Amino acid sequence: MAHKVLECGFYWPTIFRDAYEFRKRCKVCQKTGNLSKRNQMPLHNVYVCENFDIWGIDFIGSFPPSFGFTYILMLVDYVSK
Repeated sequence: MAHKVLECGFYWPTIFRDAYEFRKRCKVCQKTGNLSKRNQMPLHNVYVCENFDIWGIDFIGSFPPSFGFTYILMLVDYVSK
């Protein structure tokens, strides 16, 4: 709702604070229903890796000789794009 108000060009300097206070006091917003195991999302671990942390190395070949080389060394960084 705050996004729609701001999109229309209205000036409301305390809109986010007011929305937070309203949500905090709203009894319906504070209640959650009973979630069964079937409706819960499974938890997955999040792995934190920096660029160049996970490498794959492979030799490709044997190819016909080119400048005296017959193999290709292939390196893949699996984290970065």
